[in-house]
Amino acid sequence: MKRTELLERWVVFILIGTISTVFFAGKSFAAKQQLNILVMAGYEEPQIIKGFEEKYNCKINSKLYPSSDEMMAMIKSSKKGTFDVLSPDAPYVAKLVKADLIRPLNPADYPIIDLYDRFKHFDQHWTNNKLYAVTSRWGFYGIAYNSKYVDSADMESYSGLWLDKYKGKIAIFDWYLPNMGCIGRYLGYKNPYDINQEQLGKIRETLFSLKPYVGTIAATNSDTIQALANENVWVTIAGRWLQVLLKEQGNPIELSNPKEGGVSWTEALVITKDSKNPDLAKKYIQWILSPEIQAKLAWANAFHAMVPNSKALNYLGEKEARMLGMDDYQALDAVLKNIANRKVPPNEESWKKIWQEFKSR
Repeated sequence: MKRTELLERWVVFILIGTISTVFFAGKSFAAKQQLNILVMAGYEEPQIIKGFEEKYNCKINSKLYPSSDEMMAMIKSSKKGTFDVLSPDAPYVAKLVKADLIRPLNPADYPIIDLYDRFKHFDQHWTNNKLYAVTSRWGFYGIAYNSKYVDSADMESYSGLWLDKYKGKIAIFDWYLPNMGCIGRYLGYKNPYDINQEQLGKIRETLFSLKPYVGTIAATNSDTIQALANENVWVTIAGRWLQVLLKEQGNPIELSNPKEGGVSWTEALVITKDSKNPDLAKKYIQWILSPEIQAKLAWANAFHAMVPNSKALNYLGEKEARMLGMDDYQALDAVLKNIANRKVPPNEESWKKIWQEFKSR
């Protein structure tokens, strides 16, 4: 074979190889799936999603929302198929179902058996015997207090909020739902959002009686945190995430689950009805619910909170588990049995009216 002929064949071989490489690289790039999520902060953090993107050769595009009301507005105003996964607050799952915006889930696809009993068949996630959401993060509202100034025994009951020694040292976050719910628990209502008008009137009367003891009504959670950190106030109705944040900063803030009980908050993951990639969306939810990723979500940079997968404890550090209250199963189980599900009451406008009256007094 002549040298020129050999060179020509090598040129052709190299050219074909180059074209093939470009072709398959192009196919690989084109095959990279996109998953669009509209979520609360934490679900999009690198330590949460990087492994998922690598495993499934995909790209997660995230958009955050500050409240479930804004999430509803965003999803309704967006073009169909814009988002694949949402993380609504539990009461908004039914609203999404009613608006025909999310699809049913197959319980067998998710590790529901590993969840704490309370979340295995969480009623707010089911409609007409169909599952539409799976709990992904949760907490409860109790009483957060500065142990430097407040006797822990006083915080074993909501009645401690009316003690004269704490007058003017109580902060109330400006949101009717958890605060009025906790007042309802104080009054003995097991399900404080499912009450009649007379019972709502008693919540109103009790709430108004608390006003002289309130030092500030905080417009935002940040304002509540700042007031507690500065020791301008000592007590507030709040969740574990707020208490842990302040404790991490060196503030002696503790959290009580009063004997009358608190109210829960829960986030869930759902798949939109018009998702362009429902199979990848399912895999994302499975990923988030896995024990190791649940532990990472529990200690997300955005904020720290409890998670529903009981096996996440195996991946949490001792300090983190203790601060979240997940290290003692019996104590955690007692909390789970002593909280009511936070809901949007049927007569929501009446509740809002009472709250506005409370603030203006």
